[in-house]
Amino acid sequence: MQGLSRLELRSRDVGGHQTRTVAGVETPRSLDEVRALVRQAMAGRRRLYPISTGRNWGMGSAVPVTDDNVVVDLGGMNRIRGLDLEAGYAVIEPGVTQRQLAAVLRDTPWMLNVTASCADTSVIGNALDRGDGCVRSRVHDVAGLEAVLADGSVVTTGGLDPAGRYHGRVAGPDLTQTFVQHNLGIVTAMAVSLVPRPETIGLVHGRMNRDQAGVALGAVTGFLRRGNPADGLLRVRELSLVPSGGDWMLPAGVDPGLFTILGPLMGSDATVELAEELLRKALIEVEGAEALRVLDAAEVAPDDPLYPRALMAQGIPTCRGVHNALGVTSCDRIDEGAMGFLALLPLMPMHARRTDQILAALQTAVDRHTTALMVEWNLVSEHLANGVIQIFFERGAPDAPYRAHQLRNDGSCLLRGHGCAIYRSDIDHAAADVWSETSTAGLGMLHRLKTALDPDGMISPGRYGA
Repeated sequence: MQGLSRLELRSRDVGGHQTRTVAGVETPRSLDEVRALVRQAMAGRRRLYPISTGRNWGMGSAVPVTDDNVVVDLGGMNRIRGLDLEAGYAVIEPGVTQRQLAAVLRDTPWMLNVTASCADTSVIGNALDRGDGCVRSRVHDVAGLEAVLADGSVVTTGGLDPAGRYHGRVAGPDLTQTFVQHNLGIVTAMAVSLVPRPETIGLVHGRMNRDQAGVALGAVTGFLRRGNPADGLLRVRELSLVPSGGDWMLPAGVDPGLFTILGPLMGSDATVELAEELLRKALIEVEGAEALRVLDAAEVAPDDPLYPRALMAQGIPTCRGVHNALGVTSCDRIDEGAMGFLALLPLMPMHARRTDQILAALQTAVDRHTTALMVEWNLVSEHLANGVIQIFFERGAPDAPYRAHQLRNDGSCLLRGHGCAIYRSDIDHAAADVWSETSTAGLGMLHRLKTALDPDGMISPGRYGA
């Protein structure tokens, strides 16, 4: 009953998604307990919905996709099973948090690819849903997996052996990515690829006028495509679209007239110095770019607003950014706080003219629903950016949640009309997004895989499922 009460609290869901009925909650603490639970559930035809820590804010939090699931809370499986400080891998369970793994890595040659979310979010949960860290997309951190299938059997992938040792990519097909954004089994361990701790971390920060966003994005894209000598994930972020009237809200301190270029440049002293020079040259035609700074992340003071970002660039997770944005003092209060938010996550072009066209289209939806949003481009490659669109609303206002969800739906349609596919979904749209973004042949293959591994469809029904 204690677990169910905790689930009910968290199921209030900061995003205000459609409510689901929950059949119960289970809290296994070992691989053997997960296997036993799966066998019992399949015999009793109970549907299971695994979560890691349930902090999937803006996407559904700890709430299942469909009704009448038994939520399998894996937060108690929080062992770091192995740490290879020679090769740079950790083997961890779903309940291991950013805070926990980063603490173990302190004073070692390796660090964690930290996300901007709460320090107590699950490393595995975020990586399996294609979250982005400060260094790269976290999908690249997923080296190998251990998973329990619907018949209770255990499979390992990618060079992670049954004894929990990671050997690196081995001969033969690698099914690791099959379990990313999946509903084929319950992942109980992951081999995580760590980041070599660099000699220098320069934190890029510049705020520019809103009308320079497209040209700035194109300039940073040119910098990446010509070859950024440093590591690190650059972001164009905090670009807000606000309606001309009505009641709307944004996080405190966000200026709709500005946007921000932010991210680390990581490497040797010489590498970071060269990367800064090349970035400044790329931005030479962007008005206001002369004010861009590159700070030593290790020297940013605790009272500096950039301090949380400096910590994360150094592999140190923090909750300060989340607390400041949502106006809470504890991450445990986010799902019941006054500010709600939704996340819409499309792949975005890295081209100035197309960017301006997309923003103009989104502005029409913002005006129609009198609700504000904030856009971020995570420049994860030289090809396309992972877009992060956050829609904020006052949860206590009579129609604000409805308007926010309508904006999310309209925004998704507009983005698809501009060729922007969805790369990560919330609980209300996960199955529909797979159907709309996957070919008929691809859907057939997914169906055959699901039928072979989970013939009764009892594990995570509706989650990225065909």
